[in-house]
Amino acid sequence: MDDRRPSIAIIIPGGIGTGKGNLGVPVLEQLVRRLSADFELTVFSLFRINSDYRPVGFELIDVSHSVRLIKFAKLLWAVTRNHRKKNFRAIHGFWALPSGVLAVSLAKVLRVKSIVSILGGDAISIPEINYGQLQRPLSRKLILWALRRTDHLVVMSKYLIDNLKKAGLERDGIQVIPFGIDTNLFPFTMKPMSRPFQFLHIANLHPVKDQETLIRAFKIISEQVPAELTIIGEGIMEDHVKSLTASLGLRNVSFLDPLPYDQLPRYYQKADFLLHTSLSEGQPVVASEAMSSGVVVCGTKVGLMYDEPTFCIAVDVKDYNALANATLDVIRDEKKFRWIQQNAFEWAAAHSMSWTIERLKSCYNDAQE
Repeated sequence: MDDRRPSIAIIIPGGIGTGKGNLGVPVLEQLVRRLSADFELTVFSLFRINSDYRPVGFELIDVSHSVRLIKFAKLLWAVTRNHRKKNFRAIHGFWALPSGVLAVSLAKVLRVKSIVSILGGDAISIPEINYGQLQRPLSRKLILWALRRTDHLVVMSKYLIDNLKKAGLERDGIQVIPFGIDTNLFPFTMKPMSRPFQFLHIANLHPVKDQETLIRAFKIISEQVPAELTIIGEGIMEDHVKSLTASLGLRNVSFLDPLPYDQLPRYYQKADFLLHTSLSEGQPVVASEAMSSGVVVCGTKVGLMYDEPTFCIAVDVKDYNALANATLDVIRDEKKFRWIQQNAFEWAAAHSMSWTIERLKSCYNDAQE
């Protein structure tokens, strides 16, 4: 069969065909599937792929290994061998390190164009929780080297651009392309504001998500109005978050394990507010899902909440008092609630997955010129 679609190589650290139930990073997999309608995509995974996973519409190659140098050697061999057969037009690395650095390096060797997508932890340094790839001098130098030399630099938010500039990045032409979501999967739901108010949080239970601020803010909120909080996620902070919840006497908080992606919409449909209190974020995708669903986002000024503060409630990181009070103000002002809800939905609809696909296609098409 003669496949005349332009051929693109993609390097990922994982996120497709990984995790419990092959959950991976659902939006990343959806983007690759959608892009494969117009491009022949070969995805190289640096993380081991689950044996029962089958890609649809694209080729997925496992180059994982416990020894880093062997892993990179496997990647070099696999990319070079496939380039001879498919003539890659560009190599796209998702996350700066190692994928972005490898994409830029291999693109230079093969004399093709490179694209690097910055998604969050690769553009931040938070020493107090030992988080972020910009913490260590060598990692920071490698990332900045790649980002200065890639043909297309794509970030998920202006928040990440500002972080990278603070770290020393100087370049023009940075494209802000957040991950759009399937608005058909997350339809807008207009529901009356009724008590108890329903709060939702979906995230890994990890220090960077700062669920302590979330729980303390919800404590203040629930002392003022009837409210219930559902937390969906797991992680290294699970015991701490549950212990804090119990110590504050919160019996109106429910914990659920991570769910299949197609089960999340029904939780958004029941929710009034999404609470999201991260110390840093690239976007996050859950904010876009909430906005599309008619759920008002209340969180800290990171990622999308930094970029679009008028379409949500946004306060300084760790300020649970300010978050609680700002959320209570909106609860007491339904007109303001509906204004935020409507404008947030319009933003999510305008920046849907189809919008994201078109902009990434533009990057890929540029590689053919």
